[in-house]
Amino acid sequence: MTTLAELAGAAREVQAAWNLRTTVAVAAFAVAALAPLVFATDRVADLATGLYLAAAATGLAFGVGVGGLPSLAQGAFVAVGAVTGTHLAGTSTLLPAIAGALAAAAAALAVALVCVRLPAAGFAAATWIVAWLVSLGLTSLGWFLGGTEGRVVPEGLSPAGHYELALALTALAALAFASLRRSPFGLRLAAARDREAAAAALGFPVRRLRVTAATLGALPAGAAGALAVQLAGIGDPAQYGPYLSFKLFAIVLIGGAAAPLGAAAGTIVLALLSVAADAIGSLENVASSRSHALLAAVLLLAVVSLGWNGLVRPGRQRGRPAAPLRLSEPPPAPLTAEALGKRYGEVVAADAVSFAVEPGTVTVLVGPNGSGKTSILRLLAGAVPPDAGRVQHGGVARTLQATATFGSLTAVEHLLAAGAARRRHGGLLRSLLQTPKARAEDAGAAAHARAVLARWELPADVPAAELPVAAQRVLMLLAAAATGAPILLVDEPTAGASPREAARAADVIRALRDAGHGLLVVEHNLDVVRTIADRVIALDAGRIVDTSA
Repeated sequence: MTTLAELAGAAREVQAAWNLRTTVAVAAFAVAALAPLVFATDRVADLATGLYLAAAATGLAFGVGVGGLPSLAQGAFVAVGAVTGTHLAGTSTLLPAIAGALAAAAAALAVALVCVRLPAAGFAAATWIVAWLVSLGLTSLGWFLGGTEGRVVPEGLSPAGHYELALALTALAALAFASLRRSPFGLRLAAARDREAAAAALGFPVRRLRVTAATLGALPAGAAGALAVQLAGIGDPAQYGPYLSFKLFAIVLIGGAAAPLGAAAGTIVLALLSVAADAIGSLENVASSRSHALLAAVLLLAVVSLGWNGLVRPGRQRGRPAAPLRLSEPPPAPLTAEALGKRYGEVVAADAVSFAVEPGTVTVLVGPNGSGKTSILRLLAGAVPPDAGRVQHGGVARTLQATATFGSLTAVEHLLAAGAARRRHGGLLRSLLQTPKARAEDAGAAAHARAVLARWELPADVPAAELPVAAQRVLMLLAAAATGAPILLVDEPTAGASPREAARAADVIRALRDAGHGLLVVEHNLDVVRTIADRVIALDAGRIVDTSA
């Protein structure tokens, strides 16, 4: 009975979330499944090849659109899968695909671990070099794919069988994209893409998130490569040059990097452009290589002009009704600074600074510009190491001095991303499989977040970039509290605020104190200081010069 109840609940959730976009997508896949009944065998083989390309591009799209990782090595990961599939061909159909996926993921993991610290442009350049190195290796070392002659692969499934398998792989990749995009993992990854410093201040493991995204994105690429060589009947190293990586990247940007079906749409556009290039070449008596050079130029123009948006835009997920989730209250763990010291050359940022912040209290740091207030917050948050002394705490979250929200995330998504570490069933695998407990917890967490936002009159489903600055700063406070950290480090929450807006921020700070959080606040507005402070610490030149209750 429990299983039946869970299935019934899942069916109700699917029905509630169903919309026109979903109907169109399901109908498109249903119609596509009938293609082998309509087209000739050679055309079905071409369609299957295109679908394998779409599956690989969908894996890339997750890293690009959600993670902000402009990888130009996806073709290399397809090649890794192809090599693996070539050497395992003849054993079965699925074993080479599984092995190819795992081999490609291992290669992507190694590349990501080396490149993840690079800025976006550096990441793109480094992965492009990887694509060239893999291509050179395939043509130079005959063991991989038989050198320039290629390596014959035993015959397996029919073209129709490959087509249906490729369609299923593309659908699974798109479903995985959709599941992970709005999962706690996906929201944190998108937050780090929008504003890395703010994500790190909330305790998000930014590098681990990005490495995981890059590794997951290579799984469909490896599987597609292993299956595509079975379809072609030969492992041809000429098929896995750097242009393949560029083509996959262009497909993602043309179709839409942030949408689960964007890569499929981009593949269709690519196919139409390829047909157009061949037609133009035929009419003008231009060689195929030259007409496809025109195609490459068109792709480059499309990439530059469309940017990250593409043709297909992601839809907004509607909230599901549920009882608010009861999250655990922050434990009563104080923050203690003991004789902190920090110098930047001749500038003293902190000089023997010692104090404690207790849960359920507000301590305010005041002092002139350059007195060390923000530097002390950074020391306490672990953003920079102290030259002397030590910090002890049971968990902190920090808001930055500048307004720093995640522009593409809605207000409710801010709180869901911030609270991900407090979830019991929000792990990567549960989110991917959409288990009953994960779905129930998703709904409860969203209901809780909406209740918090409603209390402070913040619109739940509006992207943060569209909110007024004062509302964004309140959202920063609420997101820091949503992490569950017992101590919140708040840097100038009323900077640039009107008296009314400053009073609202002060109300939020007092409410967080009453909820059990300890707050260390840097603030210049003395009217606000008087209304929120349980204790005031005055700084000058990095030293504590006065403490008052």
